[in-house]
This record gives sequence, C-alpha cells and structure tokens, in this order.
Amino acid sequence: MGRQLIAPPTCARSVIAALLLIGCLGGAAQLQAQALTKLPFPYSPINSASLHWMIAKDAKIFEKYGLDVDLVFMGASSLILQSMLSGAANFAGFAGPAIISNVLRGGDVITVAATTPLTISVVTRPEIEKGEDLKGKKIGISRLGAVPHFAIQLILDRFGVKDATILQMGGQPEAAAGLRRGAIDAAVLSLPHTYLLAKDGFRELVGPQDYVKLGIRFISGGIAARRSYAAKNREVVVRLIKSTLEGMKMMASQEAFAKKTFARYARQNDPLVLDQIYKFALTTVDRDPTIPKDAFQSMARLMGELGLADRAAVASTPPETFFDNSYDEEVKQSGFLKELWK
Repeated sequence: MGRQLIAPPTCARSVIAALLLIGCLGGAAQLQAQALTKLPFPYSPINSASLHWMIAKDAKIFEKYGLDVDLVFMGASSLILQSMLSGAANFAGFAGPAIISNVLRGGDVITVAATTPLTISVVTRPEIEKGEDLKGKKIGISRLGAVPHFAIQLILDRFGVKDATILQMGGQPEAAAGLRRGAIDAAVLSLPHTYLLAKDGFRELVGPQDYVKLGIRFISGGIAARRSYAAKNREVVVRLIKSTLEGMKMMASQEAFAKKTFARYARQNDPLVLDQIYKFALTTVDRDPTIPKDAFQSMARLMGELGLADRAAVASTPPETFFDNSYDEEVKQSGFLKELWK
C-alpha cells in the first residue's frame, strides 16, 4: 500500500512559503552583494562639493549601479594622491593642481569628470579690507600641496603679494580655529566655516564669485582615476559618473534628505548652516561632468609661472594629458544626462 501524502495545514503552508521567499530573497541579495564592484573612494573636503557622493552612498544609488563604494575622508588632495599611487584606491573625489603635479612627475592619476569649480574662500580679520592688505600677513591653509595652498598662491599673485607667510594648519577646522584665536590673519576655508566666521564678524575677502574677475580658471572638485585602471574598466568609470550625477539630481530634488545626509557626515545640526550649505551646493555643483580644457591650461600655466610646477614640463605637456573626457562623452551620448535633468 502506497504512502498517503497529506497536505500541511494552511498556516503551515504559509510559513513554508514565507521561509522559501525569505530564502530566495536572501540568496538574491547575497548574489547582488557578490556582484557589486568594491571601490574604496577617498575624498575631500567635507563640504557642499562632496554632498552628491554622500547622498549617492546613503541613498544606495551606488549599489543601483553595481558599486560598493566606501567613502573615506582624507584631509588633503596630496594624501588622496598617495593612497591612489600606492594602489589602495583606483578612484577618488578630488581634482585640481595635484593632478597636474602627479602627471608631470609621471603618475597615472587623471581627472575623468568635473563636478565643481573653485569654491573656496579667503576669510580674514575684519580690518583686512583688500587683497593688498595680505602683505606680510600669516595665512592658514589645511596642508601644503592641497587645493587651498594652490588657491592662495594664485590669489596672492593676482594681488602682487610676495611676502605673506603660508602656514600649514592640518585641516580647515584647525585653520578656522587659528583665525579665531589670532594665531593667523587669514585662512583659506569653505562652508560651513566661512558662514560661521562671517556671523562672528570676520570678512570673506575673496569668495567663489571673485575667481572669474581675478582671471582664475580652476577645477576643485571631480572624479579622479588611475588611467591604467580606467582604460581596462570603462564600464566601472561610466557607472561611477552616472551614480554621481544621480546623487546630484537627488540633492536638487530632495532638500530634506540632502540636509539630513550632510548633517550626519559633517556632524553639523545648525539649521542655518545646513541651509547655507544646501543653497551653496545647488549654485556651484556642475551638472555637466565635461572637463573644460581651458581650466587645465590655465591651472598648469599659472603653476609654472608661480614655480609650483616645472615651466618647461608644463609647456611640453598637452592639457589633454591631465584628463580624459571620453567617459563623460559616453554618458552624454547614451542620453543619460538629458534624461536625468529633463
């Protein structure tokens, strides 16, 4: 006599179905996690120029594009560059003169997308009223070789100031603190430090709006990549650019989430500060990742003139050596950019 098959009770069948579903979902999640491309991503600074990456991380936009991005804050572009050249990271969130110096020395770290122009400010004691007043003054920056260092060198050159003392403070919080206690006369800073110092009577001597008038073309924020890795992994570069742009879109469309995200990363809960950061991000972040050739021409030329790079090496190196727009062109030709911002 054959065995009789008895169906389990309804509640038991429900439990079994639920367990099977959980198992399937868990397996799918595990497979998805295994499929994600792990990307250590050092970046700097913690301000509006990095907000789109913070949002892309917290909103799981990177994961949507098959990326497991580990955001690692580093205080200066020189440190980020060292981590990339050591092989610890193939991508990073920074741009500017450090890229030029690296390429001129034979390094393979280039810019593959532009996100922000120069947005840093020079904040001074209130009695310093014009650029020429920086003569003989002590100016605090985060680190030598970082974007603030190059920015202040260019600014001082524009005002004909030759005898200012540039002091390495360690980071923007330390530079702001040094200005408050009178250890320095000026500091090169970004939000929220500029806003907080302005509230206390300090002067923004040079702001983002002044660089065009001073004839300074600069890229301070972008995606850097090791050229050798990017050439072999084009689809990873394209996915990283797309997820960054989608982070920008979410930043523009979801103000509350953007502010909450920045508050967590910056440990800043002042609603007025968060409002300033958010508005500043909306007006400065570039929605088109195309890297302007003339910005690199200008940066390299000025670095050579100021002795920050070998002038002969600058003259013999084509600007295109410092960047590669082919990844951005691929994103645009796919219709992604147009569809994203329609």
